[in-house]
Amino acid sequence: MAKQAGVKVSTLRYYDARGLLSPAYRTESGYRLYTPDQLERLRFIQEAKRLGLSLRQIAQILQSSDAGDAPCERVAPLFRRMAARLDERITQLQARRDALEYALAHAHCGQESSPCRLVSLAVDYQRRCRTMARLIEVFTAGCPLCDETVQRVQQAVAQCGCTVVTRAPDSPEAQQYGIRAVPAIVVEGQLLFTGVPTQAQADALLRRA
Repeated sequence: MAKQAGVKVSTLRYYDARGLLSPAYRTESGYRLYTPDQLERLRFIQEAKRLGLSLRQIAQILQSSDAGDAPCERVAPLFRRMAARLDERITQLQARRDALEYALAHAHCGQESSPCRLVSLAVDYQRRCRTMARLIEVFTAGCPLCDETVQRVQQAVAQCGCTVVTRAPDSPEAQQYGIRAVPAIVVEGQLLFTGVPTQAQADALLRRA
């Protein structure tokens, strides 16, 4: 029974209504009964949601698995896109955090000339970073050589305030730039390098870019 397994009935009904989980059978009084396998399926659904998968995506994975297919080949590029979006989000959050820390560290400098000096300092810092920094995109398939390329790019631009974003080879940006092989390095929308650069190559390439 769901209650014995510590699962809320409302949770079971929620996924049942969306076609992700069906009771094994119903009692004459209308109670839904679920097997241990179905409760394990529920745990899979909940953990997949926590990873950021939508119910539609989870349903497609379950349908593929129920049909006897292996969904991992279709999930892998999805995970790469999700990871790339997370990298981009993390970079944005880090930049915001840097602005807040800068404002706190320099709040004692200068005169009050706005409704809030802290806000003005943080905003000015962000404006300067947007003016100085460049967007560097590394297209990667998640292989060791691709990971090595990302590390070398990050090391090459560690002090310049550039934003480094990783993207999947099947992303819309890859199609836009005409990426045919990975790893590939794109700076401000221009494809500069395809392959695995040495650290010296990455340093020289990104300093000139």
